Amino acid sequence: MKHPALLGIVAALLLSGVCSTYAADSYWYTGLGVGYSRVLFYSADFSSGGAANERKKDFDAGFQGSLGYQINRNWAAEVNYVSLGNFEYAYEAGGVTQQDFYKVTGWGFSAVPTVPFTNNFSLFGRFGAFFSQTRITIHNPGTVISNNIPNFQTDNTSFLTGFGAQYFFNIDTGVRIEFENFGRVGNAFCATCTGRANAGMVSINAIFKF
Repeated sequence: MKHPALLGIVAALLLSGVCSTYAADSYWYTGLGVGYSRVLFYSADFSSGGAANERKKDFDAGFQGSLGYQINRNWAAEVNYVSLGNFEYAYEAGGVTQQDFYKVTGWGFSAVPTVPFTNNFSLFGRFGAFFSQTRITIHNPGTVISNNIPNFQTDNTSFLTGFGAQYFFNIDTGVRIEFENFGRVGNAFCATCTGRANAGMVSINAIFKF
């Protein structure tokens, strides 16, 4: 490169959005969406090792609400509340079924780099942090019929990533399709642990500027 300093300055301007041309591209927005969520249970935390017949429900309908600020054409900051849904891991032995109901919710805080192709259509990425709350409720623990229903809960922080596309039908209203990877949720290696899983969701969201 003949002019690395000049290229660095140009790149910094594009990324920081200090250029006054972008002033009209700043706005607040809110979103509401539904999606298909899935968790990948850690076998080390859930497998019975062949001691029981196992089945699992590792998908569900999720939803999320978001509030964001589009800083300029290339960057936004966003906070999301996400409910990934209810999942299940079950064990059957001796005619009794133990059911572990697994629920994940949380808050995401992220930066959203955006690449606009037209005034209406753009692609975007996402990176930030996801603060999750995982709860497990166990019916018939130990595959023994019981009225005792223990439940355990844990909070965890993971790396949040994602990507998607959005299209605005008019100046105020648009739609967004996105995949989000919420990373690892839950915990392990203790008597009151929830067990771990990797969580993600594909969603469609309505977006409203204000």
